[in-house]
Amino acid sequence: MPSTFKDRNGYQALAALAVCLALAAGASTPGVATPVPLERIEPSPDLRADYTVYVGGLIVAEGSMSATLEGEDYFLKNELGSAGLPGKFWNARWTMTSEGRIVDDALRPSRFAFSAWEKNETKKREILYDDRGVPTLSFDPPLPEAEIEKTPPDERRNTLDPVSAFLLPVVADGNPCDRSIPVFDGKRRYDLHLVFDREDELTTRDNGYSGVAIRCKVRVQPRTGLDRAKLTTMLQRRDDTFIWLAPVSGGRLYIPVRVQMRTPVGGAVLDVVKLRRYAAKNVSAAATAAE
Repeated sequence: MPSTFKDRNGYQALAALAVCLALAAGASTPGVATPVPLERIEPSPDLRADYTVYVGGLIVAEGSMSATLEGEDYFLKNELGSAGLPGKFWNARWTMTSEGRIVDDALRPSRFAFSAWEKNETKKREILYDDRGVPTLSFDPPLPEAEIEKTPPDERRNTLDPVSAFLLPVVADGNPCDRSIPVFDGKRRYDLHLVFDREDELTTRDNGYSGVAIRCKVRVQPRTGLDRAKLTTMLQRRDDTFIWLAPVSGGRLYIPVRVQMRTPVGGAVLDVVKLRRYAAKNVSAAATAAE
């Protein structure tokens, strides 16, 4: 197999960085061996963005992001699967959902769920957050205790999951960049540092999005759980990772429409190729088919 298709960590890091930039045992995190509950009924989305991921000029993954925004409540879903030539050698799919509330200019997640299918095996994890921002973890199959303890309880509190990390609320006339976002996915703990770079007129691949977007420089600062030296060095670079954010919900929130970074196997780009905004919660089957 060509080396380009072997380093899947680069693909996963890119996916985690966008949505969706990709889950300690202790008094504050009981129940780590509890089976993950069944999936919940999902609300109809307000918007949906289909995207592709290219590495070294080759398509490696396809996915979608959807958001339901009801007052201060949000529900987010990100789906990603291998595609193109890599998909012939490595068939994998991931689904992540997040729900919670928007409080002022911050998100307060209440639940994050992750499901991965690879090599005919399914793995799941769930994070539930209490009112103090303390997460409770569960894994199916259970995770070894030593793996869980890599991130101590005080590092997990008041963090965001990797999906809600990129629904960026802003105060009126605010800036979606110039912030640090603490992220914990159940296994890995890292900080995303966003710095304003410029305002662009952006058109993504296939005219998926065309309009004003804010470009931010992104630096990922690993804290725990990211042990591979090459991947850690790549994520810590300060000058080669960018994210373009577009306004939604009347400019109160921003979502990613492009992510660009370098990987050990070439330049990587995540582009929104189709963006759909729904006027009503209940979209008829005929209207959906016409999209």
